[in-house]
Amino acid sequence: MQVINIGKSRGVTLIEVLVAVLVLSIGLLGLAALQGFSLQAGQSAYHRTQATNLAYEIADFARLNRSQAMQSGVCDVPMKDEWSNFAATQLPGGTVTANMTDCELGVVQITVSWDEDRIADAESGGESVVVETRI
Repeated sequence: MQVINIGKSRGVTLIEVLVAVLVLSIGLLGLAALQGFSLQAGQSAYHRTQATNLAYEIADFARLNRSQAMQSGVCDVPMKDEWSNFAATQLPGGTVTANMTDCELGVVQITVSWDEDRIADAESGGESVVVETRI
């Protein structure tokens, strides 16, 4: 039977465990930061999707009510106030601007804007989606 001398390696395993715990804790901190960034990006993508869907819905509504939008001398997108109220409920600080840019061709420009407070480096703190289509 062979005798193993453990006197020389007594503190080495403790140092190895401390280094392993340090590496593991740095990895977990990085994972937590990645999770926070993922939540932020997901929320921004959700707002952008809601704004895009709203802009296309307004364009489809204007296309459906083309005769009302292009009435003699009016040349305006119908129900703009209702769309603004709907945007305010769907998006944080949401607003809608819808204008006929060319009445003869029936071109309408729809801008959906909202507050994006999660973007730290944005100057205005807001985002917007602009859709220009012919009705």
